[in-house]
Amino acid sequence: MLYYFDRSFAQELRPVPRKTFEVLGLKEHDLEQMVIKNIARLIPENQLMVIFRERSFQEEADIYAIDKAGNLHLFELKRWQARQENMLQVLRYGQIYGQYDYDRLEKMLRNYYSDQTLDLRQKHFEYFEGTITVKLKESDFNRDQYFIVITDGVDLPTLRAIRYWTSKQLNLRSLVYRVYEVNKDLLVEFRPYNPEEEILLDEPEGFYMVNTNLTWNLLAYRDMLTKEKASAWGDRKYAISAIKKGDTVFLYHNRVGVIAFGKALEGYKQDDPNEEYYVPLKFDWKIDPSTEPQRAVSPSEINEKLNAGYRFRQTVWSCGEDMARAVRQIAAHK
Repeated sequence: MLYYFDRSFAQELRPVPRKTFEVLGLKEHDLEQMVIKNIARLIPENQLMVIFRERSFQEEADIYAIDKAGNLHLFELKRWQARQENMLQVLRYGQIYGQYDYDRLEKMLRNYYSDQTLDLRQKHFEYFEGTITVKLKESDFNRDQYFIVITDGVDLPTLRAIRYWTSKQLNLRSLVYRVYEVNKDLLVEFRPYNPEEEILLDEPEGFYMVNTNLTWNLLAYRDMLTKEKASAWGDRKYAISAIKKGDTVFLYHNRVGVIAFGKALEGYKQDDPNEEYYVPLKFDWKIDPSTEPQRAVSPSEINEKLNAGYRFRQTVWSCGEDMARAVRQIAAHK
């Protein structure tokens, strides 16, 4: 719930009137696009690897993702209030995709990335670098399923349905978003899905870590270093739009560490809306991870200096001033 805070009478809180996608004339496709374009904020990359999205006119959930244990998470988006029928629809998807073996999941991954050479076990291991130490066996994948309905509000019958199914050991959750209109601006309140129940902190903006995409493209980092830019692709490319002119940007290279940092010269650009999104940079420091990996600022060095346990998995994430200062200090002594 969102409230107005009355300064003249500090004890008074007035609820901000809620709107719905339906009342605003928006469609389910608009909700889907909102989620897809902000997927990095709503579905934490360090906990889930997206492997598939819904195709038109197919009996499929909207988003499919795998966690580090190989379990399957199915997301279904609804613009109207959750109903018991929505739960039954998700259970239907679970009945279908819960029976998928390793080969069929791998095929979903290959179709999603349009690359028929991808190895699911290998990509899963690379994706969750640092949180798992060995590759999963094929039989480890899809042992369990989690069902998530994303909807505007939850009615009492749905709450009872969720309570019933969870009492039967079914992994069913409803994530609620709320829409408000204030001075003709639309505000969306959305709690991110957090399967590992981590404490999710909102870091101050102005300092960003951008992954060089090594898991999916072995040579992308060279293009970033040579052309002095930070790039992102696929569904996660929209996360790059958070970076503004003057922000400090760090490039993180999987299995190595931070390999460059500098200032954003302007906001994000897109030569092709369906491909790369990027931010032009002016580097203050950079190294070549293929020839001098020992000079990179490793995750263990950063965590040790900050006495923390950060994971460096996301495509783009706000890292905060403390981490920015720590990276600069470590790099200065390399």
